[in-house]
Amino acid sequence: MFFYTKRIEEKVFSVGQLENPINTEADMVLGFYRNYAWTAFFRIYNKNAAPLYWDLSTNKTIPKRKWTGEMHALVKQKEHEVPAAPYRFKLTIVGYIMTLFFIGFFAYLTYDSLRPKPSYADQVTPIQETPKAGDMYFGRFETMKPGERVASKVGFGWFKVIENNQGQLKVAMNKNMSTHHKPSQELNSTDYEEQTIDANITSQESFQLNLISSDKLTEMYFTEKK
Repeated sequence: MFFYTKRIEEKVFSVGQLENPINTEADMVLGFYRNYAWTAFFRIYNKNAAPLYWDLSTNKTIPKRKWTGEMHALVKQKEHEVPAAPYRFKLTIVGYIMTLFFIGFFAYLTYDSLRPKPSYADQVTPIQETPKAGDMYFGRFETMKPGERVASKVGFGWFKVIENNQGQLKVAMNKNMSTHHKPSQELNSTDYEEQTIDANITSQESFQLNLISSDKLTEMYFTEKK
């Protein structure tokens, strides 16, 4: 970011009545100077102008530690005659544009964080309707070996209803079932196995459909409908 500064001379006073503390034979002047800074986004003036005594024989400033009491008193007297800064802070056109941009950006972030989030019910298609051929559901399955109640195989992914014959369903699993849970959008929902599973509905609610295979070895739990 381009940055520019300079010192502006606001007022100069002749101080021939005072003695130069460094060189008694040399004259002095008292000047008041204000710093000015400019960037592409804003401009700044110092509120107070700084007093400086100049030795006219050397054109150098006299250190403040060398000032006499009379020099300090004259500064107090003359500082009221120094013009005030035209302004302290002012935005440039680019600064106005950037300020409006950031105000709009943070206003959007605030609005986005405070607005009501859609509920799960608003985001998921209800699945309380009777399954029909062609319906696709997302969920998981658990397969058990005969005589055991602990799942020997678990998978997550999409399922497709191939047929519903008076409550007797034929369901095909996707060819790319995942061994661990992933968002439904990340899993394949178009390619299904040719082999189907005969199943019956064990329970059905607005956002949950549970099935069990005819041989009682596979249970399916659907939570999302495509």
